[in-house]
Amino acid sequence: MPGSNITLKQLSSILGVSISTISKALNDSHEISDVTKKRIVEMAKLHNYQPNKIAVGLKSGKTNTIAVVIPSVQNSFFARALYGIESLISETNFNIIVCLTKESHAKEVETFNMLSNGVVDGFIVAVSEETQNLQNYDHFTDVIENGKSVVMFDRVIDSVNCGKVTTNDFTALSEATQSLISSERKNIVLLSTIHKLNVGKQRTQGYIKAMHAAGYPTVILESDAEHAGTVMADYLKSNAVDGIIGLDTDASLSALKAVKVSGKQIPKDVAVIGYVSERMAHNLTPELTTINQHSYTIGNTAAQMVVESIKNKSKDTKQVVISSSLSVRASS
Repeated sequence: MPGSNITLKQLSSILGVSISTISKALNDSHEISDVTKKRIVEMAKLHNYQPNKIAVGLKSGKTNTIAVVIPSVQNSFFARALYGIESLISETNFNIIVCLTKESHAKEVETFNMLSNGVVDGFIVAVSEETQNLQNYDHFTDVIENGKSVVMFDRVIDSVNCGKVTTNDFTALSEATQSLISSERKNIVLLSTIHKLNVGKQRTQGYIKAMHAAGYPTVILESDAEHAGTVMADYLKSNAVDGIIGLDTDASLSALKAVKVSGKQIPKDVAVIGYVSERMAHNLTPELTTINQHSYTIGNTAAQMVVESIKNKSKDTKQVVISSSLSVRASS
């Protein structure tokens, strides 16, 4: 049956040799004669034999496979980070499996339990929202104790002893807020749909620090993604606002829309800063000033850390901080 896949057992039957002999021949063992090796290799090629990498990994204890566990690929940050991860991994002999948690703790736990049993050598993970809310991290500590390499990025858990790649969320928001204050904005509102996440809390604290330092009152509006626009629009109807900072993509786009619907001009009446991809920022009207997290670099760095940890068989617990930068455009 040339052209179709075949098993070792079937090859063994065709060739009249043991499965062990075939395995050794395909791995170029010195125990097998060159004549027999040639015969086995040619027959394997003829029948398109492909080794089961997972089975091989389970036997050897190493699969050269890394799981990337993220909440979503629809979020531009995670999509770009994934590109950074893949770019680094493609230059190595490792492969990646991408798993989506959809912000579910149960799905995250299931993924770690399923893949930690010899399927992958390590994990790159951005922790789900539900896991952060429940504060249940046993699935992380269990795989680490079992010798798996784990690197968290962006959404990390401080109490889990593993490698981490983060950005300076507190400082980035403080500096973004100060940039609005320096342009004589006093009534600056923070709009967030990620207030339950650690990164959202850190960004909020950065905003609070800058506003308090300037002696200005803080206004923090929290909502889910679906209602953020309505929350912002309602606030604009009866309150003085001359600046808005969106803490995430949904909040940023909702802020822009709400200001436009209110009839106010951007940035003359209300300046807006937010978090969206650079490509999206250039296609908005007006072009949005953004806090650039350099997600590609974050993903690339996380991948490098986990590969080095696996190769060196070491427990890498260092933390790398990739500084965000403010890309000023027409909205501020």
